[in-house]
Amino acid sequence: MLTTYIIFVALWTAYMAFETYTFTRPQSRPHFVGFLITSVLLAPLSFVISAASGVLRDRVTAAYKAAQNQKREFMTNGGKKKLIG
Repeated sequence: MLTTYIIFVALWTAYMAFETYTFTRPQSRPHFVGFLITSVLLAPLSFVISAASGVLRDRVTAAYKAAQNQKREFMTNGGKKKLIG
């Protein structure tokens, strides 16, 4: 159980570090050590908040909508299938 938690925290911290240090202005980035401490301690809470109303939810819903639109477009533009040969 502890191993699963450590793996989860490591993956979530890596994801949050990528998000923070890629998309945030340098002036508003937290100090690296403070970021690691708060990410490790608050990883489950951070994950729940992000999944419920944060960036993670926005990305998941955007990907779902894009997949639905692509499927709908494929079905409407498919027309009658032709056999090759």
